[in-house]
Amino acid sequence: MIFPEWQGREIVIFSRRVHQELEELGIDLWTVKYILEYGFDCSRSKRKKWIVERCIRKDRKVVKVVVKEFETFLGNRVWILLHVGMIGMRREWEVL
Repeated sequence: MIFPEWQGREIVIFSRRVHQELEELGIDLWTVKYILEYGFDCSRSKRKKWIVERCIRKDRKVVKVVVKEFETFLGNRVWILLHVGMIGMRREWEVL
């Protein structure tokens, strides 16, 4: 299977729950890559340096993607998709 890459690392799904979140929203990994590349930083609190949280506007909602940098036992570095969700628009995001 071919996985999309962001910043030179593949984006992979690690859990069944994340797969269900993707199906509920009708999003695939290529859309996740697009959100990571062109979305804005929407973390509500400071994240650890290996966790990235990016969002993109869709109508009056915001689609949020959270990924974590991870090193496999083979030494490959990948992005593990932790969460995909849709949240309401915050007032400070309306100008973006």
